[in-house]
Amino acid sequence: MRRRIRRKRLVLFKWITAIALILLGIPLLFIYGVRIPWKARHVPMINLWDVETSRLLTMTLDEYVKGVVAAEMPAHFHLEALKAQAVVARTYAYQRIVNNIRVSDHPEAHLSTDYTTGQAWVSTEELKSRWGLVDYLINWRKINQAVAQTQGIIATYQGKPILAVYHSTSGGRTENSEHYWSEALPYLRSVADPYGNHSPYYYTTAVFSAPEFMQLMEVSSVGRVQVLERYPSGRVKTMESGNKWFSGRDVRQRLGLRSTWFTVSVSGDKIQFAVWGYGHGVGMSQYGADGMARAGYDYRQILQYYYQGISLDKLY
Repeated sequence: MRRRIRRKRLVLFKWITAIALILLGIPLLFIYGVRIPWKARHVPMINLWDVETSRLLTMTLDEYVKGVVAAEMPAHFHLEALKAQAVVARTYAYQRIVNNIRVSDHPEAHLSTDYTTGQAWVSTEELKSRWGLVDYLINWRKINQAVAQTQGIIATYQGKPILAVYHSTSGGRTENSEHYWSEALPYLRSVADPYGNHSPYYYTTAVFSAPEFMQLMEVSSVGRVQVLERYPSGRVKTMESGNKWFSGRDVRQRLGLRSTWFTVSVSGDKIQFAVWGYGHGVGMSQYGADGMARAGYDYRQILQYYYQGISLDKLY
């Protein structure tokens, strides 16, 4: 008799549990976007060279994208800006995978964590140390949301993944690709960018002593320092100093200026630069994306503004 009662209770408990799982589980699928486990997912894998640990890491493309978004864009930015960053980070990595582009010093890797060779990337362990546990939990949830809500989406032009370059701050206008690099790409066109003026790098200055300037520019005298040519965007094409001509990009790299959009003046033995923006100026401005998001634009509109004529396609 007791066994029968226990059996009935066990059956009843199982039924109650099953009903509870159904009633609670189905809404959760919709609220949190949980994927049904039997649905196939073909997420590309990526090999990443970790400069910090000198190790080769292998992970899914989306796990990689999370680390890029965390490293490349402030977590307090608007969610739509973070979503735009997730798409460009995914696109940049994916075009290296499909074109079999490798890190020169580590051909086993598609990408490196060294931002000077592509995109920055940071591990969750480093983020916990950098942010602290509470901020990590808040920020990581937001980053996961940005990546999940753009899952599998990349930017394409005529059916191929674009070279999804981006920079911090344009200073008021982005640049054509051929004015910083050699190749003119139809989707990397200069556009007005009034959205990033809240950036701390929108306008900065840099001052050099005459000896320091001569050493960095490798000239024997300061001579006449003047901008000779500018691109339509306002960025410097050529500058003269010490009877030599330099490209704006060369000046930026030699002096460590934040961009090639600058004016220069000489006062006594000081050479002063006023600089607009931060970065090469090509493609998406990150502060501009944040400004657009705060003005009501979604990530699709942001991307299609900074990358002309692109499509946004879902890979997986």
